[in-house]
Amino acid sequence: MSFYKVRAPNLPRSLPDYSQGQQDQFSNALRLYFNQLDASLAELASPLGAALLNRPCALYYSILTHPAAIVDTAYRFFFENIYFENGMTLENDAAATVTASISSTTMTVSAVASGTVLVGAVISGTGVTAGTRITDYGTGTGGTGTYTVDTSQTVSSTTITSVIPTKITVNRSGIYNFQFTGILESNSSNAKTAWIWIRKNGVDIDYFGIPVTNNENNANTEINWNFNLDVEAGGYVEMMWATTDTDLYFESEAPSAPYPGHSSAVMAVNFVSNLEGFSIAAAP
Repeated sequence: MSFYKVRAPNLPRSLPDYSQGQQDQFSNALRLYFNQLDASLAELASPLGAALLNRPCALYYSILTHPAAIVDTAYRFFFENIYFENGMTLENDAAATVTASISSTTMTVSAVASGTVLVGAVISGTGVTAGTRITDYGTGTGGTGTYTVDTSQTVSSTTITSVIPTKITVNRSGIYNFQFTGILESNSSNAKTAWIWIRKNGVDIDYFGIPVTNNENNANTEINWNFNLDVEAGGYVEMMWATTDTDLYFESEAPSAPYPGHSSAVMAVNFVSNLEGFSIAAAP
């Protein structure tokens, strides 16, 4: 693609006295450069010319179920899988530091030094298998109690820290398009509501929430939310949720022929524009 091959020419040095040959060499170098530039701009302006550009974008997804341990409590969506990313990163955030032991796939937390124990968090500590992740609540609901982990192991009581992949951090300031999809599962016919909303740089954005009510038993509800949001370089966005009933949660289903299975949550992110010319109002 010529668009990527345009380089400024190496112009000849000027001579003390005028030289027709030197002037022709200078003009030819500039002529070649501007011809290449014209051709590249024409290529960029042609149909499908945008394919020559490299824009920030990403696709994240989770194949783990997102349960709620406590009603009316804010939880962060986590995306433990990265399909692709360019110009942004999915960053971990600290979840908790605890004293705990592990027997088989059960982690027992005896004390919490800081934070909240969350499903989706990756744990580390002396003797803990690298990459071990918390996959479900047991008797614990964020503090002391038991939790299920995805890797069978035996770990004596030790200090365990956990981080959770929730922060979509951008490298360049701009307007970004976020496309969120979640599969909500209802396990009872009780009237119940799940909320999802946006948190930017650690602060909830007021009036940027969606309530979804479900009173069907064993029913799936697909939630699709497409929105544009301004984010400064180094800033991050998280998706939040809460429910009025723990029988309502975001479910993942493994493949089972002929069905391919589905993720519990998916987030696609695309760069739309830089911030030049935009008037950004404060949230109400």
